[in-house]
Amino acid sequence: MKKREQRGGLVSKLLKKVVPARLRSSIRRAVLFLFLPLQRQLRRIRRRCNRLSRTGHKRLKALTLKDIRLHIRLYIWSMRRGSRPVENSTQIHLINPLQSYTGAPLRTLHLFDELKKHREVFLWSEREVPSQIAEIYPVKRIVPERFEFPKTGTFVIVSAQALGPWIRYADPRRIILVHNSSNMRPRKFRQRLHHISNKGRRKVEVVYASELTKRRVGNHPGLVEPSLIDLDRFVPSASKKPSDSASTGFTVGRLSSDLPHKHHPDDAALYRQLVDHGCRVRIMGASPSLKSELDDLEAVTLLPTYAQEAHLFLQGLDCFFYRTSENYLEAWGRVITEAMACGLPVVCHNRGGYAEIIDDGRNGFLFDTQQEALEILLKLKEDPQLRERVGKEARRTAEELFSDTVRSQIVEFYIR
Repeated sequence: MKKREQRGGLVSKLLKKVVPARLRSSIRRAVLFLFLPLQRQLRRIRRRCNRLSRTGHKRLKALTLKDIRLHIRLYIWSMRRGSRPVENSTQIHLINPLQSYTGAPLRTLHLFDELKKHREVFLWSEREVPSQIAEIYPVKRIVPERFEFPKTGTFVIVSAQALGPWIRYADPRRIILVHNSSNMRPRKFRQRLHHISNKGRRKVEVVYASELTKRRVGNHPGLVEPSLIDLDRFVPSASKKPSDSASTGFTVGRLSSDLPHKHHPDDAALYRQLVDHGCRVRIMGASPSLKSELDDLEAVTLLPTYAQEAHLFLQGLDCFFYRTSENYLEAWGRVITEAMACGLPVVCHNRGGYAEIIDDGRNGFLFDTQQEALEILLKLKEDPQLRERVGKEARRTAEELFSDTVRSQIVEFYIR
């Protein structure tokens, strides 16, 4: 109480010097109205800085001053904006870094393509977007310093990105968090929800990429929604049937990012064994270690990431193989549903969100060990009828997973 009286006295002294007497009372109230919340915010930042300084963080002073200035500007902006008419609250804002044509970015872009038929939709990123995406999609850059960020409407936040302080000062009608990570711990997930919800003041609806991602964060309430793919684009090859390819021309393929954790350390040995048994291997997006270990094999084709359109690459295969490192757990694996939509038998490691839609031996195969993977792949090589039967079931699964009914339900959820 004594500190508050001292602050009030300081404000009164300052006002006497620069403001006429008849205006001092109202201006004093306005100054205190703005000053006290700002002081609370600065106190929180100061406590955060003290915690960081105890852990030895570098560049602490510069980051702290930047945070303080930005919070002050955003707070004053939000107070001024309170009396202005808000934008159209039916707008939908999709928020993702959009740094590549993989995983969460592709989920975001496909949602944009579906939702733009029904609502005014905007794409937002806090980073500079690669040209191959910026040239096709109208992506807006989030720049809090210029107050350029989503203001109201429905916010759809895709993936485990860390959002800046602007989210606290926006006024969304709805917030939907699409959780697309299987490696986030429950505590970190709760912290993220706390930040997005402005410390619990706003409801956040959660959409999970798979049942796996839901379990990994403690089964927090939310929907499980598949990542949409284009069923008209990802289709079985019209010029090639599984039964047409001779066993000597059997091609095993893998499409992925070239990041090391996306590939298993034992993959190179498996591919060499397949070559020894007369198979061909095509990999688009090989990791550096795979390139060094397989570059000497004529039967192995290594293509850079994005060297070919995904559906064309998949249509040139007889079978699709997928496994990641033990340090990375795939939340969903949309490339597997794309391969299934192309009518390919998929052979996948039995760990990851994709395992939820694979019925082992019917619409694909799941393995636990290196030997199991080799035996399944060689069995498919020698049995074209098995490849054809499993490939047809895989296509049927994709059609059920992304049927018109399912797509309509997904759209209705976001536009309501």
